Amino acid sequence: MSDLLKVIQDLNIEPAKLMELAQTVKENPFAAMSKVQELGIAPEALQKVMAAVMANPGTVFELAKQFGVSEDLLETAKKNFPGSLS
Repeated sequence: MSDLLKVIQDLNIEPAKLMELAQTVKENPFAAMSKVQELGIAPEALQKVMAAVMANPGTVFELAKQFGVSEDLLETAKKNFPGSLS
């Protein structure tokens, strides 16, 4: 199990909430903090998630693949990810 998935499970954050937050960040990064409050994700929980992502950015793509994201979409995301992982 990835560290990121473990953090998400330990904090009992619904993956759907994280997906919604990710979409908000993509569309309007400045709206993300209000979205965190709206989704009921505690800032401390989000800090733990971000720490896990920063420690191993590739884990985001591994987790996305586990949740059924297509290879094409993953490759596109990797190309656009800061510090490209592809």
